[in-house]
Amino acid sequence: MHSARTEGSPPGRLARWAAMTQRLNVRLVLVLASVALVALLVSSIALSQILPSYLDDIAQRRADAAALGTALFIDNRADSLRSTNPSILRTPELRNTLLLQPATDDAANQFVQGTVAIYYDDGALAARATPSTNNDKVWRADGLEPDSRITARGRAELTTAPGESVWLNYVVTDVYTNRATTLQRVNGTLIGAGLAALAVAVLVGTLAASRLTGPLARLRRASSRFAQGDLDERAPAFAIMEVDELGQQFNVMADRLSDSVRMLEADRDRLREFVADVSHELRTPIAALRTFTELQRDGQVDEEQRREFLDRSTEQINRLEWMSTNLLDLSRIDSGIFPLDMRSGDLRDPVRAAVEAQAEIAEQRGIAVVSSVPTSPVMLRFDRERILQLLGNLIGNALKFTPRGGEVVVELVDAHEAATLVVRDSGPGIPEAELSRVFDRFFRGTNVGEARASGSGLGLAIARSIVEMHGGTIEVASAVGTGSTFTITLPREREGS
Repeated sequence: MHSARTEGSPPGRLARWAAMTQRLNVRLVLVLASVALVALLVSSIALSQILPSYLDDIAQRRADAAALGTALFIDNRADSLRSTNPSILRTPELRNTLLLQPATDDAANQFVQGTVAIYYDDGALAARATPSTNNDKVWRADGLEPDSRITARGRAELTTAPGESVWLNYVVTDVYTNRATTLQRVNGTLIGAGLAALAVAVLVGTLAASRLTGPLARLRRASSRFAQGDLDERAPAFAIMEVDELGQQFNVMADRLSDSVRMLEADRDRLREFVADVSHELRTPIAALRTFTELQRDGQVDEEQRREFLDRSTEQINRLEWMSTNLLDLSRIDSGIFPLDMRSGDLRDPVRAAVEAQAEIAEQRGIAVVSSVPTSPVMLRFDRERILQLLGNLIGNALKFTPRGGEVVVELVDAHEAATLVVRDSGPGIPEAELSRVFDRFFRGTNVGEARASGSGLGLAIARSIVEMHGGTIEVASAVGTGSTFTITLPREREGS
């Protein structure tokens, strides 16, 4: 009840009106309507100041001409009367009866269209006439009305007999004019034109507002759907250049924002997968350590078994340490805090050092490790420790999967724009379906046996990150039964870069 009264109260109506006037289409209509009304008001003021005085001037000129014309009209009729009797106009009675009064009647009805009065110099009235009733109706039908403000005076000499004359004063008043009717028609026309202009302004304003606000409404709907999660929503092309530019800017913003959102979603998915993989990988060594610990605590093992359990526990602890170190490296790489100590040097040095570091393991497993490097220095800017880590992961991975009696080849090839490192083994190879995933974290393929169980699934992922940090690329080529070949390309920095 209270809400209804508030909405229906004058403040509520004013608030709704104020809110409605904030809309662009309403503002456009109001602006055009205001322009039309201002133009009408200016025209009305201008005509009200100019037209009445103009009509008054015309009426006054017409009255002056009527006074002069009446004198000429009477003089012509006097000539006709004197032609028959030169002394017929000598006496005032005959002059008034035969000439002045009939001529005044005719002038008032047919010539002057107003009241005509003739006076002698002594002020005596000689004749007076007003338009007849019948003519008055005709003139009124034509829009003519008597105007009491109009007065015209004239003076002329009338010859009454040979050698005799009198002076007559002609006064014309209440001349019929169309001044009032004209002003009424003009006012009516202005009102009609104003209403028509207002209607046209409203119509044009509505059309212009719909043409302008229509695209804005579509852009608003597109942005609303985008804000609700439809990241593929884009603004269409618009005919209005400014709105089209705004739509294009919206699309650019939407593209960037959707890319960012999808990147965050991908990072979130990768993080979830990473956490799941870490949890899965940690479960095996933790379960083994728990089993070994419980068996020894219960005293169900002899001395020989206890030594075996301790050896296996040490292996699992080493595996956990290796995994934690690799996870730490990956997290530092992902967060961008894995600094590189880039220095110019001979790339042959870390290649030889990495091969020598794996020589003992290769000898224990009965695998030959062969290195091939150029005779001249291969100068490049690189981080020596990271290159050693990269080669250590690749060579160690090759030794792990190469059977006894096999061979691992490490080759360095120098070129003008880049240096190429190749690590090739004679292991069982990688199925074609798994080649695209060998650099994924915790992926160890479908190989079975001790080699797969001993890995952490992080070595190749770290290797790829190190190569990419050096601005290079790493590729793998393999087939089942033919071994695997990893090719790393490290570009040289161009001069001035």
